[in-house]
Amino acid sequence: MKRTSLVVAGFSAMVALGLIGYGCTSGDTVNDGTGGKGTGGSSSGTGGSTTSGTGGSSTGTGGMTSSGSGGSTTGTGGSSTGTGGSNSGTGGAAAGTGGATGGVAMCLSTVKDKMACTATDTSPCNKNCGVNASGAGQPRATKPCACIASTVTPPTAWDCTNAGPCAYPATFDKSCFSLTPAPPACPTTLITTGMTTCVNTAGATCGPICGSAVTTVNSYQDSSMSPKVGYCACINGVYQCASAKEWPM
Repeated sequence: MKRTSLVVAGFSAMVALGLIGYGCTSGDTVNDGTGGKGTGGSSSGTGGSTTSGTGGSSTGTGGMTSSGSGGSTTGTGGSSTGTGGSNSGTGGAAAGTGGATGGVAMCLSTVKDKMACTATDTSPCNKNCGVNASGAGQPRATKPCACIASTVTPPTAWDCTNAGPCAYPATFDKSCFSLTPAPPACPTTLITTGMTTCVNTAGATCGPICGSAVTTVNSYQDSSMSPKVGYCACINGVYQCASAKEWPM
């Protein structure tokens, strides 16, 4: 009887140990569930980070490309407008040249006072007059000539005496041609204007001068060898003469 009781007690102890092991196994299962929840949360966070960052970067690049190119094109247009203004300035210079001649053409070199002319000749025209001081860097004076009806050389002839005065340009320097004090008489052997040589005043290209306005005293002869009353100036080693009426005063 005593032997049977010991066997029953040993069996009961084994059963108790088995129940304890079963309880431990059930606790491990609960821990596994908690771990599953933690992993799911981590996956959601990663997805959100990747989507937002990339989208913002793409938008910024698009804005930079559009603005820069538009500004460069507008600048080129402004340069073209400046060139147009330069062309206008050139047109103004051409107009000034026309005004300097007064719109009257120069006469042909063959035109002379009282010489015959025709209706096809350009009239009026301007002819050189006065003293030729171009050798001293001076501009020429001019006077008008007109083709008019004539009884001297019918039916028409050039009038270069009464068409207008001999006018010197405003830039002509008259200081060398002063008649104060009165100049000496010219040599008795008549000077031929533009041909007879002379000696200039030391260090000058204009002067001395000679001549008289006395109507009975001839001072020089023109290229046709006709005696004239007037004055002569030594211009760069050659006498240049003009009538008293056309002398620069």
